[in-house]
Amino acid sequence: MKRTILPFAIICLVVLSSNLLTAQWTKTILPNPPGGHGALPGRVISLESSGSNIYAGTLGGNLYLSQDNGGSWVYIDSGLTASDINTIMAYKNNLYVGTYGSGIFISSDNGKTWNNSGATLTNPYIYSLVTLDSTIFAGTWGGGVYASTDYGKTWTQNINGLTDLNVRSLGIKGNRLFAGTWGDGIYLSDDFGASWTKSNNGINKLFIYTIATDGPNIFFGNDEGVYVSSNNGFFWTLLDSGLTNTYIRALVILHPNLLVGTSGQGVFVSVNNGAVWSPVDTGLTDGYIYCLAINGSKLFAGSLNGEIWSRPLSEIVTGVEEKMKSSVADKFILFQNYPNPFNPTTAISYQLSAFSHVILKVYDILGREVTTLVNNDISAGKHQVEFNGTSLVSGIYFYSIQVGNKRTVRKMILMK
Repeated sequence: MKRTILPFAIICLVVLSSNLLTAQWTKTILPNPPGGHGALPGRVISLESSGSNIYAGTLGGNLYLSQDNGGSWVYIDSGLTASDINTIMAYKNNLYVGTYGSGIFISSDNGKTWNNSGATLTNPYIYSLVTLDSTIFAGTWGGGVYASTDYGKTWTQNINGLTDLNVRSLGIKGNRLFAGTWGDGIYLSDDFGASWTKSNNGINKLFIYTIATDGPNIFFGNDEGVYVSSNNGFFWTLLDSGLTNTYIRALVILHPNLLVGTSGQGVFVSVNNGAVWSPVDTGLTDGYIYCLAINGSKLFAGSLNGEIWSRPLSEIVTGVEEKMKSSVADKFILFQNYPNPFNPTTAISYQLSAFSHVILKVYDILGREVTTLVNNDISAGKHQVEFNGTSLVSGIYFYSIQVGNKRTVRKMILMK
């Protein structure tokens, strides 16, 4: 049984009202820890949602629990001797905490007591935890990836083919394990980490902060923005349209919505699988977001000085949808085709502000016209057409939309 990496919630999206237009983020500051228990209270660098519980870990080694959807927080790390709490994972009635320098701590009583993961975890610098079936994987700084088949009692190092041992993030899609490294991009494993293969096609900057999956897509964040792969990680496409800050530090998904936390400019959301991003920063006075989590109907964001920001997801998503509608009042949008790369078909979507004559064509890399997909009067709104490349060779193609005197071009890749 695979563990869902990201917490999901059932959200009822309501009609936008004047209350939603003025809605803002709410700030909660974590209480100071008891005397002698680490820094006060510390930068919030990890969040985890599990049922009605939400956990927060800080730079400095403090761990907190909220059982009222972020209304109040209590300190729960008595006996947890750690520096930085980089990652938190709830799994099989246990709570796992990955620390920087003290290994992995496990609690079976919701944080009242803790046990260290044992001497077989020879690298204590933990950045990421995920599960595949009944195996727990830990990404470490300097030790690569470790696996445990006994709920964290013992660990085995799995680094065959993994030439960069600084693993910052981990992700799961089906039975495939993804490891994001600090300087060598993405690695893939189809045998529970026994062997690894590098897969960086399309990636420019190879420092990977966070990985998330949603249906057929795998997403990761780095200093360029958000990348997506729809073919199991063999090729990656950058999604940065509207991201005025591309330093992505956190990423969560509530299908089909993507939400990211940036280093310096708060939170952005995409309501169309990353094609276009919009800032959602009203009332968010601190732009440095290090972690995100969904709990119930709210999005939570961890920031500096023990600050945890929260906001109803319905406000965020509905507000952005309305903003997108109004933003195209006098223009059109040509979206990135999906999937991309594709074989042999892909969907091309565009949005019109008003009834217009549309010409949509496809060209090869030499600029020769391949086909005309649309040459007609089209009503306002969002439209989609299919392009079939069965008769074409693999390579780069371009699709162009002309509305009135304006023209936009995007690139797509046919990979057979």
